[in-house]
Amino acid sequence: MNSAIKRREFLRRSMLTGLAAGATMSSAWPLRAMAACDVVDMPRTLVNLMFYGGMDSRFIFMPAPNYDAGYLAELWGARADLYTTAYPTYEDMFLAEYDEVVDPLTGTINFGIHKSCGWLRDEFAAGRVAVVANSVCSKNRRHDQSQLNANLGEPAFNNLYYNRSGWGGRLVEQLSSANTVEISHEISVFGNGSIDGERLRNVIHAKNTRDIALPNINPDWSVTDRRNVLTRALKSYYEARGEELAGDTSSPFNLFFQHNNAFRAFGDQVEQRLNDCGPLPAELAGLDLYSGHFEQQCRNLYDVCLAPDVLNVGTLSMRYDGWDTHNNQYTRITRNLGDVFGSSGGLSTAMGQIAGIPTAGAPANEQLTFCVSSDFGRQLRANGDKGTDHGRGIYTIVAGHGVNGGVYGDMFPAREAVPDSNGKVPFQTSGADIQGLTSTERILAEACEWMQPGSGAGVFPNAASSEIEAPGLLDTLFA
Repeated sequence: MNSAIKRREFLRRSMLTGLAAGATMSSAWPLRAMAACDVVDMPRTLVNLMFYGGMDSRFIFMPAPNYDAGYLAELWGARADLYTTAYPTYEDMFLAEYDEVVDPLTGTINFGIHKSCGWLRDEFAAGRVAVVANSVCSKNRRHDQSQLNANLGEPAFNNLYYNRSGWGGRLVEQLSSANTVEISHEISVFGNGSIDGERLRNVIHAKNTRDIALPNINPDWSVTDRRNVLTRALKSYYEARGEELAGDTSSPFNLFFQHNNAFRAFGDQVEQRLNDCGPLPAELAGLDLYSGHFEQQCRNLYDVCLAPDVLNVGTLSMRYDGWDTHNNQYTRITRNLGDVFGSSGGLSTAMGQIAGIPTAGAPANEQLTFCVSSDFGRQLRANGDKGTDHGRGIYTIVAGHGVNGGVYGDMFPAREAVPDSNGKVPFQTSGADIQGLTSTERILAEACEWMQPGSGAGVFPNAASSEIEAPGLLDTLFA
């Protein structure tokens, strides 16, 4: 291969990787003709919603007062200190804190969902939320390793090595011309592709969808406005200098101009689509959550559903920080849960507005499936500071219209309230946690199959041999 070809290949690869990391698409990706807002079709899309810090998922779901009395006595003894009100009995606490729900799979009422999670409760009642009990996304209790493992989709991985493919990146490689769109404030390993040196090739970082384009001259501002002056100077420079370099394809400076052209074309296309579809709905524009980051992500989520074809969306990445509740857990976890799952929270507001987007095909909100996970779970027993310490097992939440809602696995296993092989009762033992019996590899492989039949094994090659609480447990997880 001659040096000119090597140089061209280097430039091509550099541009693709650089643009992916820089929140754009490459110039190799075709620019599409703008479609009217009312004919945008949302493809099936998986949303990885990661709770950073290690969520106490047991707090969300608690057994109803008619559950086994011996189990409730041990549970209440282990966790009563987590609540800010000194309830005299477990039943008093449950009636004040939880709403009973019917399991769509069994038709029985044996647990409740915390009142801070009104949207989640309603979606569960509608059969659109699956709770996979006793799942595990990481087999250790370290934040850094467990967050990495969850985003890789490899619970047993034991090296703090980030140059690996994420499960979202592997999935979009199985799809046709799809991308991972990261809508949080930083890019997650979740979207990493499988090609070393080009991990971010299929990643678009849409930190703020309404400010994704390179700046253009704003005619409503003064000609001497600082941003207008700088924009005019840069555009003039790139135009003039670009003409000079057009005949010299060997110049390394061409890469900068290729970047500029691709950034500008892509950003202008997104901006035009959003302008065609109008401003953000007032409900989203005025959304006021504790987390400003999640607030913005919910606005971005709506915008992605307006321009799925421009973004080539296949998977989405979201996050919410602040779940490491070693102390004063109640105030922190209810605040976080309300932000995400509350009746007036981020997902309720965003999904309500997304449902109103006019489309020619299936409503956009019905094409989204959320896979909610965290670093790890928390220990069963409250610590001495009204919080919980690091555990392992969690309850994985999968939400969407394609889900067969209900509980998968034994939500409140009797083993937690009776002596184990060492004679210790888990609810009475510091360090005891939810026993992880179902690998998230199994769960996420099923989600991939919903996206595209046959993709699960390609994304999770070890899923079939990974742990599962009972054979066939997840066979009907998706409709």
